[in-house]
Amino acid sequence: MKNAFTKIAIGLALSAVGGPSLAQIGNVGNATGTPAQNVFCEKSLKSTVTRVSKTVLPSGYSDLKDVQLNSDFRFPKNDLPFSQALALNDPVTGQSVGVYDQNFVPGGSKVFSSWGRFGITIWGYWLLSTGGGFSEKVATFVPFEADILWISDGDSFLIIKGCNGRFTVTSEVAAALRNYPAGKNGYIRFSTEGTGSAVLSEIGKDTVAAWKKVYANWSPEAPPKIESLGF
Repeated sequence: MKNAFTKIAIGLALSAVGGPSLAQIGNVGNATGTPAQNVFCEKSLKSTVTRVSKTVLPSGYSDLKDVQLNSDFRFPKNDLPFSQALALNDPVTGQSVGVYDQNFVPGGSKVFSSWGRFGITIWGYWLLSTGGGFSEKVATFVPFEADILWISDGDSFLIIKGCNGRFTVTSEVAAALRNYPAGKNGYIRFSTEGTGSAVLSEIGKDTVAAWKKVYANWSPEAPPKIESLGF
């Protein structure tokens, strides 16, 4: 019992000492908080607002199917065509050209990829199963985003480093995809954050054919007019 009262007393003492200190964490009144005080924000975090011009459909792509990306996350667009070059119209960012691909095990792991004229995105999820036998089998879906991408380019290959599943298209990347051998499935390798393995994933032959359209007459994207409204 004595030990119990001792622990309670120590706890109350720590609370009494810690109370005023906690009240001073962050910005007090109109005073400017120091990095040490502002513990709820990273030191490098900066709130910014940037104005960017919406993109327009490049010339030579008016023959593509126009897809309106106007379904939000609650009602995903189920009829979005895969392995077909598309003219994409986003209500927020504007118009673009690209092709979607997916590689999956029915009811299991899935790899999604989108191949835009100026950007590539690769993401998906792995299916992990545990149990079996006398125990109930439990399935867990683990999402991932690729951060390194390997693309074959003739007798060599390109290693492209990205972030959050996104990769920038350069003239070399566009040429490698545009010149990829047609008439058969293609292959890419990618790794995800926190892993050292490079997963081999198949790309459908129709997607490979669409690359020739998406990356035809490729030239760097014109820098958008940006007006910084940061603070």
